[in-house]
Amino acid sequence: MKRYLAFFCALVLLMAGAGPVRAAKEANYISVQFHDEALGRYEEPAQARRVAVSLNGEALELDVPGVIRTVNGWDGRTLVPVRPVAEALGATVLWMKETRQVVIFNDADTIVLTLGSATAVVNGQSVALPGAVPACVAKYDGVERTLVPLRFVSEQLHAQVDWSNADFAASITAPWLIPEPEGPKAADGLLLRVESDDNAQSITLRLNREPRYTIVDLGDRVAIDLQGFVIGTGKDGSMAPENPTVERVRYAQHGTDLYPDWAGTTRVVLDLAKGCSMEENLLIMTDRQRQSIIIQTFPSETGRPPVSVEEPEDAMAFTVVLDAGHGGSASGAVYEEVMEKDLTLPITLRVGQLLREKGYNVVFTRTGDEYMDLYDRCDIANAVRGDIFVSIHANASVTNRAFQGTFTYSYPGSKEGERLAGMIQSAVCAAAGSIDRGLLTNDYVVLRETYMPAALLETGFMSCHEELVKLVDPAYQEKLAQGTAKGIQAYLSTLPAKTAESIEAKEADYRARDEAKAAKALMSPEE
Repeated sequence: MKRYLAFFCALVLLMAGAGPVRAAKEANYISVQFHDEALGRYEEPAQARRVAVSLNGEALELDVPGVIRTVNGWDGRTLVPVRPVAEALGATVLWMKETRQVVIFNDADTIVLTLGSATAVVNGQSVALPGAVPACVAKYDGVERTLVPLRFVSEQLHAQVDWSNADFAASITAPWLIPEPEGPKAADGLLLRVESDDNAQSITLRLNREPRYTIVDLGDRVAIDLQGFVIGTGKDGSMAPENPTVERVRYAQHGTDLYPDWAGTTRVVLDLAKGCSMEENLLIMTDRQRQSIIIQTFPSETGRPPVSVEEPEDAMAFTVVLDAGHGGSASGAVYEEVMEKDLTLPITLRVGQLLREKGYNVVFTRTGDEYMDLYDRCDIANAVRGDIFVSIHANASVTNRAFQGTFTYSYPGSKEGERLAGMIQSAVCAAAGSIDRGLLTNDYVVLRETYMPAALLETGFMSCHEELVKLVDPAYQEKLAQGTAKGIQAYLSTLPAKTAESIEAKEADYRARDEAKAAKALMSPEE
């Protein structure tokens, strides 16, 4: 009896000693049900390792904890609820119920994750998910949430993720979200990437917000100081584009040494080829719509390329300048392997044919798949003394793939431009049966730098599959062309007929504008 009693006591002591260890181990695991997208139902409850998640040192409150999940029994990945993590990083989350997709986007990037798919789409490009672990729906303690790969999503949003194997903890670092001490203004922008288009001889600085910068001409090099911006990768870098004007592009992070009012400034330096200068060989432009800075370069031996001008046939007839958006290396929007430049050209050429049949002079900025600088398009319109300018484009939305319809833009404050845009908008919507999204204004180069009333037509949304199917249909393109031509004719019919006196007055006006532009281009920065 004593022997049994001793055994029982030893067993009790052993269980008591093991209790806290087992409890601690069990606390590290939770029971989760993952939804099987292929079968359309939840799997049996499974034990998954819990992961602690923090952002800039502060624990994130998650109603469904981060967990480790493996696919095919290897290479586990941390999954977290998408909304609290993405929104904490400043992104917006949309749930597309029909396609079972999660769309995460901010001002610069768009990530599309399809539940159950090991492939994501990042800024229009397909990317394989690490470990083939897809986004999924999971249920924990009665709460159902969509889980996404933590490291993949965080790094696509330009945050850094560190892993502690000892604690099973993931630490997200987003420098731009760390509060700055009192003093200089906090850096609130990111230099996402530097791109070189060797065909177009241009360099683009992609940012996550509207550019704020100063240009410094240093003779054999040019500095572009992005005030309040930090480098998205966190590392200084450089690139050597195949460009006869710019030999190298270097970018480095600075603190308050360049601009004391800003906590951070990124300096981008363009090392110029021998004999090149900023004044003669560079044109630095702001693209507010795409939150970018575009550096257009011109070889020293040629300077700015000459503009090919097609003279109007009949001086007494109205001259319409038609601009097919994009072209050449500038493809415009690309959806489902369709390029915007391939939609705008046939529509534009057909509009020109219809107008010529009515007796109007028509000048095209391009008639083939060729790159055209935005300012050259304006120079053509001004050189031929055009009466109106119409640029034709297709639209896109990264936030709402279901959005469709037609817009027409004019330059802010241009009454005649707005009147032209209104007549084109009404006629196109009536002819094509498209949704009338109304009139907008914008400081686009082709609307600002043309001397005549100008309009920019956005025919439809390529990002909407339903509307893209229409846009590639020649029959629908014919409707768009018919409507555009009718809108242009309606506007021109309201103008007084040309006379020798009106042509002479217009010539004097355009010549004066040309001279003013030339004088401004020759002014030194001090002037």
